[in-house]
Amino acid sequence: MKKIMTKYAFIWPLLGSIFLWIAISAVSGKFSVAQVFSSAKLCSFALLLALGQMVVVTSGEGAIDLSQQYILTLAAYISCDLMQYNVLLGIVAAVAVGALCGLVNGLINIYLKVPAMVTTLATGYIIFTIVLVLAPGMKTLPDAGFVDFINLHAGGFSMLTVICILVAVLLALLLYKTKYGKQLHAVGQKRVAAGYAGINVKRVVILAFVLGGALCGLSGTLCGAFNGGAFQDMGTTYFLPSIAAAFVGGTAASGGKSNVAGVCLGALMMYLLTTFLNAASLSVGMQRLIQGAVLVLILVASVSSDAKKS
Repeated sequence: MKKIMTKYAFIWPLLGSIFLWIAISAVSGKFSVAQVFSSAKLCSFALLLALGQMVVVTSGEGAIDLSQQYILTLAAYISCDLMQYNVLLGIVAAVAVGALCGLVNGLINIYLKVPAMVTTLATGYIIFTIVLVLAPGMKTLPDAGFVDFINLHAGGFSMLTVICILVAVLLALLLYKTKYGKQLHAVGQKRVAAGYAGINVKRVVILAFVLGGALCGLSGTLCGAFNGGAFQDMGTTYFLPSIAAAFVGGTAASGGKSNVAGVCLGALMMYLLTTFLNAASLSVGMQRLIQGAVLVLILVASVSSDAKKS
């Protein structure tokens, strides 16, 4: 049983999601699949951040991206502003800016040898400063047609959920069916050993940051459209749940192990938790306290599991 639960890490967030759905139904007095569909829609932005975080963390040596929330915000502003001219231009530009921010993070981390946590914390503040400078002169309303598109529903699934599923499938193919994916996991397990095996460790790690940044950019353009525009602290709401989703989904804190399905279910579980806390009529402060405690427990469990394996 222990081996099965370890191998199929997605089982934990799946069980957690089922338990929370039952708890929500008990508190609200009715069982409804719509609650799951609603949480799946609302978790879209945190899910994309979590998938990006998963890629960065998988690269190993304690890598983590603390600039995600600021990249999302900058991407949302750029997307909304450029959508006034062309929708596709706004989307592509947002993803490209996210990838560029990730590239900067990766280059600083690898070539200046600054720990990823310190690097991304510093660049995050720089990115937020850029937002503060540019925001007054930018248009913050998204394209109405794009807003209508992402709010479409089919069989209970929102277009946001469909987009996230497609992204998750493509990412899974990249990580588990391509040479780069195998190299990323090898680098995450032991960078020195991967280097001796002929893997270009620097390129692999930098590309991990770029991919993570691109996912932040995509999350930003979708988030800006869904929320009716960009605003300065919009990324803050999704950052904490995304971190929790990345680790509860089976991403190893020490690197070298990822689980796309687990992260997806982890994001759903975190938003079902939010729904449950709202249904229980708890204050915002108490909700944040419980969410923070859950994140700490998840991180402790992840680190402890990694330590036992080593």
